[in-house]
Amino acid sequence: MYAQIFLGIWMLVIGDCHFLKLKFLLRKSVIDILNEDELASFQKGLIFPHILLGMTFIIMGIFENKGILSLPVFLGIYIIWGAVSITMILINNKKHSGYYIW
Repeated sequence: MYAQIFLGIWMLVIGDCHFLKLKFLLRKSVIDILNEDELASFQKGLIFPHILLGMTFIIMGIFENKGILSLPVFLGIYIIWGAVSITMILINNKKHSGYYIW
């Protein structure tokens, strides 16, 4: 549970860093390939997926600790929310680089 919460906090920090347009989390190849306008658009596209993924980790960690949901419902929600976030990240990569994964 604590690992999920700390991972969720880390994802929220990454989302905030993209919101503030900080470049230290981006790979050098991404910075070299994209110009300033494309880089700003790329980072803007990563804000919501990272925040959604962070919130998913935190909420599901709390739900796991409290035992609110049954296991099939818990796994279903976790997989769907995680898949939506990761798909949004991959689509953003494809939009800006032409590839799904850098």
